[in-house]
Amino acid sequence: MLTLIKTILLGRPQGFRSRARAKLFGGNRSTTSEPTPAPTPKRASQPVEAAEKSLALKMEPPRDVTPPDGYEVVLHKNALEAGKIIEIIIGGTAIAVANVGGTYHAISNTCAHADGPLGEGSLDGHIVSCPYHGWQFDVRDGKCKTNAYASVPTYPVQIVGNAVCVKL
Repeated sequence: MLTLIKTILLGRPQGFRSRARAKLFGGNRSTTSEPTPAPTPKRASQPVEAAEKSLALKMEPPRDVTPPDGYEVVLHKNALEAGKIIEIIIGGTAIAVANVGGTYHAISNTCAHADGPLGEGSLDGHIVSCPYHGWQFDVRDGKCKTNAYASVPTYPVQIVGNAVCVKL
């Protein structure tokens, strides 16, 4: 039980939260069973959201693109390889953006079952599996394949130039 709580609070060793903590504060997560507090940064060189976004992406979101009304630029269209999914925090909302054969989809990052981070899950075609308990969701419509009564919100996506834009 302690391991599950530690995973929920600190993230998986190779997960988004662990990578973000290492990028922001330096070093790696402790492997002991006791959670250790992260050191306080001396000074932040960039906003936390920007650091988290650029953490797993090799390319920054384009800055010279004006998104359609209500949309936000979330990433460069070449930054996410086909068959991959990533967690992005935009406007205070955690979403998961998936690239399925060059078509981008955006869903809530929170699993309907146990609030697992879908952006840290595995993507097989258009189905993402939650890393916590394996519940599966279709990134095209948010419907759960594990439980017919569950689903996650989806968000409209448009490509403008080299930018992937999502409407929250």
